[in-house]
Amino acid sequence: MDYLDDLFERLENENLRPGLKLPEGVSYKSDLTVSWEARIESKKLSDSKWISPLKERLNKEKITKEKINIIHVLVPLADKNKEHSIADYIINFVKKEKVRWVRDVALSSLNDSQLEIQNEKEYLFELIENKDWQIKLSALGLLKKLDSSYSNRIEIVCLDLIEKNKKKPHELSSICGVLVRHGTEKSITQLKEVAKNNSKAFTVNSALNAIGEIGRDEELDFFIEIFKTNRNNDVKSMVTQSICKFGNESVIDILIKRAKTILSKTRKTNIIYVGGTKPELVHILTFLINFKDDRITKLIDFIMSKKMNLMDETELKWFREEIKTA
Repeated sequence: MDYLDDLFERLENENLRPGLKLPEGVSYKSDLTVSWEARIESKKLSDSKWISPLKERLNKEKITKEKINIIHVLVPLADKNKEHSIADYIINFVKKEKVRWVRDVALSSLNDSQLEIQNEKEYLFELIENKDWQIKLSALGLLKKLDSSYSNRIEIVCLDLIEKNKKKPHELSSICGVLVRHGTEKSITQLKEVAKNNSKAFTVNSALNAIGEIGRDEELDFFIEIFKTNRNNDVKSMVTQSICKFGNESVIDILIKRAKTILSKTRKTNIIYVGGTKPELVHILTFLINFKDDRITKLIDFIMSKKMNLMDETELKWFREEIKTA
């Protein structure tokens, strides 16, 4: 048995690894299985010599679950080695594959990678019309990665898709994500409609993000409008960040009021911020302390005297580092 035969056999082995025992009263624990260890091992593969045999294996494989296992190994391995030809290979594979689940996994894996499609870009424009929403969303994600020479065509397609998917929040959110990269001022009107008329916060926030990337400070009045009219706290948090990013002295009162609202009660959870993200309060105060204004001085004094105990750990750390008198 060669290495790949052994690896894929172990990937399907749900038995306990030799020498291990289940905790008392537990009938199954995935991280103690042979397959768990094999999956970790497969993710560590880095030698490009395995790419060709994995392709051959996928070409011959008939069993759905095995195809999926191969894709989960092949695409990340190609990504590590910057073997961009695998992107075209996967698109061609999807063209021929009949099983929806396998197609979903193949496109999703490609979407999660940094592999660049070289020759099969046209097929993406077919896939975004697919009835399967997961295939459609993966295709939209792949369109987003195309270079600016495709921007005009992609924007036209996305605006048409907005009209066709007005009641589909996940699709709308993905479309807005594509327009962040490929949208122009021609997209603003429809993006505003999405932001104003959708009930799902994640969709509204996707539209707001696209509007901010395209319109920037020219859309400050719109961000203020959404802040005043949308009562969802997640939306308010997102639009507050846009107001801080593109605002001027005219938004000081709005932001002071928002800061006081945030600090009106203790948060029940201490959020962990990753990837450069910051608390909404930090965005607000970072913006405000750029201005010499009595209103801001009074806010800082108010926080120091009455609200320090209501900050979460990240807010408090920032405040003590940046507000020197705290």
